[in-house]
Amino acid sequence: MVKISFILPIYNEEKNIPILYRELSKVIASIGCDYELVCIDDKWKDNSLQVLLDLQQHDKKIKIIEFSRNFWHEMAVKAGMDIVDGDYVVMMDCDMQDPPHLIEKMYNKMQGGYDVVYAKRWKRAKKDWMFKNTATFLFYRMLNRLTNLYIPEDTWNFRIYTKQINDLVKNFNEQSRFLRGLFAWVWYKQSSVEYDRWDRLHGQTWYGFWKLLKLALDGVFSFSDKPLKMATLFWFLFSGVWFLLGLFFVIMKFVNPNLYVSGITTLIVLIFLIGWIQLIILGMIGEYIGRIYNETKGRPLYIVKKIYE
Repeated sequence: MVKISFILPIYNEEKNIPILYRELSKVIASIGCDYELVCIDDKWKDNSLQVLLDLQQHDKKIKIIEFSRNFWHEMAVKAGMDIVDGDYVVMMDCDMQDPPHLIEKMYNKMQGGYDVVYAKRWKRAKKDWMFKNTATFLFYRMLNRLTNLYIPEDTWNFRIYTKQINDLVKNFNEQSRFLRGLFAWVWYKQSSVEYDRWDRLHGQTWYGFWKLLKLALDGVFSFSDKPLKMATLFWFLFSGVWFLLGLFFVIMKFVNPNLYVSGITTLIVLIFLIGWIQLIILGMIGEYIGRIYNETKGRPLYIVKKIYE
């Protein structure tokens, strides 16, 4: 019998867990497969862990990984990838925005010889704020222009994939993880299923502005060196502008030493512009150096306090 492993990162989801469990039970029964539910408690102040332990008393297929502290979503997924052993792996959030009934459709599509089938949003949740929708739309388009990979647009981590893919991706141990980029990097044969993203039932989203910004930076700086090349391009461009401007003033002074040459405003604007660009370039270089620094420390990606089986 085929076995499907479910990786379920848990963060402030105590009210959503029972609902998700009921829906997943229906999906598992419909597919007719063996299964395991690997739940990663990413340490929050709600009662999620106790809810999981109560469910485990009735279903021994549930495995619970308790972190020592909050290590964030990408690391929680990594912990799940490290211990699953199913023929297929389903990765999804527990906020009920990813409709569980879609898993059967994704699983059936896998039978066509695909290694990964990911869910692609046709419509975003109604409650998502406009800035987030616009920023996400622009982010994917920008990311695909900046990298040499094709990262499927309008996707999240909701996907099903083979054990072979899991064994590959789990061995990538970089500190700044961007899972969609890692799956795109290994590629293999991938396809998608479109869906309308649901609204969150209970609780608050994991991703506020700053976490979304960090995720975007991880995506860009982990899979592209084009920002550094852009810094070189800016240097050439504005070096040329300054040279031509300086040459113009020198020539004008030689042509007519008594001629007043205006241009103070232009100089001031250019000085501010050059300073602004220098700060951007230093920031980009700092991002790369910071990532190198984090990798050289060699710390574990997460620390497990206890595993409940």
